[in-house]
Amino acid sequence: MRKTALLASFAAAALAATAFTGVAAADTTSTARNGKCENLEFCLYYNSTLGGSVSDFDRKVSNFAPYVFKGPGAGRGQSVKNNAASACNRMGRYTARIYYNSGYKGPHDDIPPKACRNLSVTYNDNASWKWVLS
Repeated sequence: MRKTALLASFAAAALAATAFTGVAAADTTSTARNGKCENLEFCLYYNSTLGGSVSDFDRKVSNFAPYVFKGPGAGRGQSVKNNAASACNRMGRYTARIYYNSGYKGPHDDIPPKACRNLSVTYNDNASWKWVLS
């Protein structure tokens, strides 16, 4: 009888652990600056066509100088400023605007909501970015 009760408690614990893991896996929140391009983030890539290391953001940046690429691949640890070749906007409502100069000034590239593309105007000349209404 004790053995049956013990096995039942182990089974219940295993079921609870499985249920908890399932809930955690369903979580869609993002964690900025973790080197992964997640939902609701703006991401810059070191290489064209979303290649190389990634740097992910959830809020505007007036000067990329203190930021580095965090994801695995070519460019990891390099400064984000003037080193990005492509970008991905995982935000569903706003356009991501990347500026040539710090302080959100100068020529810019726009990445529409839920889109990814190579940079053109700011290709390896990116200094700041922010969300703008689409």
